[in-house]
Amino acid sequence: MATDNASHPLAVHIRDRLASDARTVEFGIDVVVREDVVVLRGQVATARRRALIEAVAREAASGLRIANDVTVVELPHQTRRVDGASW
Repeated sequence: MATDNASHPLAVHIRDRLASDARTVEFGIDVVVREDVVVLRGQVATARRRALIEAVAREAASGLRIANDVTVVELPHQTRRVDGASW
């Protein structure tokens, strides 16, 4: 039976890369290694963000298979300030 290993050195390395890469700077993505598969989990606001997270993980994972379980979650409509600018 396969178990998720969030403390695997590769999982730690990928999380560090996601946090430090200018394309992603993601802190809320879970990364686990399950046998020879890197599993990404979490939520992001856009499909582009999801794709960038996968790209950075692929670069850091040296050819291992990536299972991108990151979901795109619609954000509520932006609230407008009194001066008309978005927050």
